[in-house]
Amino acid sequence: MIIISYYKVLTAACSRDFNENMDIMDYAALMVDFLGKACGENCEIVLQDLREGRMRITAIANGHISGRALGDPLTPLALRMVTGGVWKKRDYVCGHRGKTRDSRVLRSSTFFIKGEAKLLGMLSINIDISRYISLSGDILALAGLNPEPQKTAPENRKANLIDRADAAIKSVLDEFGIAENKKESFTVEERLAIVERLMDRGVFLIRGSVSGAAEKLRCSEASLYRYIGAVKKRKALKSRERKNSGE
Repeated sequence: MIIISYYKVLTAACSRDFNENMDIMDYAALMVDFLGKACGENCEIVLQDLREGRMRITAIANGHISGRALGDPLTPLALRMVTGGVWKKRDYVCGHRGKTRDSRVLRSSTFFIKGEAKLLGMLSINIDISRYISLSGDILALAGLNPEPQKTAPENRKANLIDRADAAIKSVLDEFGIAENKKESFTVEERLAIVERLMDRGVFLIRGSVSGAAEKLRCSEASLYRYIGAVKKRKALKSRERKNSGE
């Protein structure tokens, strides 16, 4: 019922039944505190703004569960949802598993907030189910039915993220029709265009991705940071121009 109510609020906002001057993400933020209180302290509610130049948490309730706070960047899981394009095919995803920094298990559901074929934000509900898992184990133990310990394959998370960043960089180079082993030097405009695309895909949110991108673009990391700064300034200028023109 809570999710249905939330969906109705967003639908009404999109149909302009509310104050049309209010941003849809502001409507969404109004729901976060309500859902946090309605679902209880064992349930974290997170709103992430994914629009250009933001890509961060803009509202959160019961953040003690994950330890996150306002202004924090996207998690690797959220980033995979954005770059993987699942939001293009579905309005929401329910029941996926996540983990806190101290390895407690979460049952998570995510609602995609979309507008004009773009992903504007994500509302996530993360329920800490570690207590229930522990309790179920205790009940089985009392009945003499100890569950077999789950075997998990070792995983180097950092290496996995870097691999994803490298794949995204290769994909962007392919979009521009540039071979990964290009012999000619990149022009300044080529580097700026590629950096802008990588920023749009959230690649630089992955720690260590700058080093890989600099290597592919044949420039130093310091130079790449200058390109990132130049792209940010260009985007900010375009945004101001659009506001001044009344778009």
